Amino acid sequence: MLAGKTIAVTGATGFLGRYLVDALLARGARVVAAVRNVDRARGLAVRGVVLRKADLVERERLAEAFAGVDAVVSNAALLSLLPRAWQEYVRVNVEGTENVFEAMATAGVRRAVQLSSVAVYRGHSPPVAEDHPRLDTSVRGSRFNAYPLSKALSEDAAWRIARARGIALTVLRPPGIYGAFDTNFTRVHKLLVTHLPVAPYPVMRLCMVYAGDVAEAAVRALEEPAAEGRAYNVTGDDLTTWQFAAAWRQAGGKSARLVPVPVPYRRIYTSDRARRELGWTPRSYQEGIQEVLVTEGAAGVT
Repeated sequence: MLAGKTIAVTGATGFLGRYLVDALLARGARVVAAVRNVDRARGLAVRGVVLRKADLVERERLAEAFAGVDAVVSNAALLSLLPRAWQEYVRVNVEGTENVFEAMATAGVRRAVQLSSVAVYRGHSPPVAEDHPRLDTSVRGSRFNAYPLSKALSEDAAWRIARARGIALTVLRPPGIYGAFDTNFTRVHKLLVTHLPVAPYPVMRLCMVYAGDVAEAAVRALEEPAAEGRAYNVTGDDLTTWQFAAAWRQAGGKSARLVPVPVPYRRIYTSDRARRELGWTPRSYQEGIQEVLVTEGAAGVT
């Protein structure tokens, strides 16, 4: 259904952006990448992706980048394992989203998918569905709540502008994402399991999801008219990080002898709506990890 359509992606050179581009190209879509650094995106151009220079702070340039496209996947966002100033998150995640959606309206784009996060939920009594209460966005932002609060504010901005400007919006809320070239969870996992003969390993429940499955959900949302105006959790199965580590070994990943360290942390979400309405199903850990290892191996990443 996307063959012949033109879809713009923000954050196309980032971790999840690579997977989004792959999924769209596989459906026969023409992909436009709105990027800050065109030189960094030359690999996309070789694959037929159209590069248009635009930063999230440049509303007019974004509108130019979105000219003639059928839909936009709003993916660019700030996520850092190291503490960052609250204003950095506001500039990228909140003001950046406002600029993207206002630019869409200016360019006449009437369809969008936004990548949000399960971090927008208030409390985590499992299982958390899409109607679970969301964060109180009136609280003051700080380094300690910067990411979840900025994502909640970003979602609010997307819904507000979409409704006011006549943009059909679908919001996807993934949990922790793993995949090739990931500088967050997957990188930390590899640091823990590959540098010592014996290593402690934190065991918790997170419902992690493979980046390729998040991209597949985005494509299915664009293809499914019933997804317009809906939000979806796109989360993996209720498994532990210890099961992820076991799947890593089974898939052929290098691993130390691990010592489990229980951590009283549990975040369980239901993706029943996405499974039912989008026909979406996440891969098993072993399937996802096998793809990660093949992709990074082909690129010479260890």
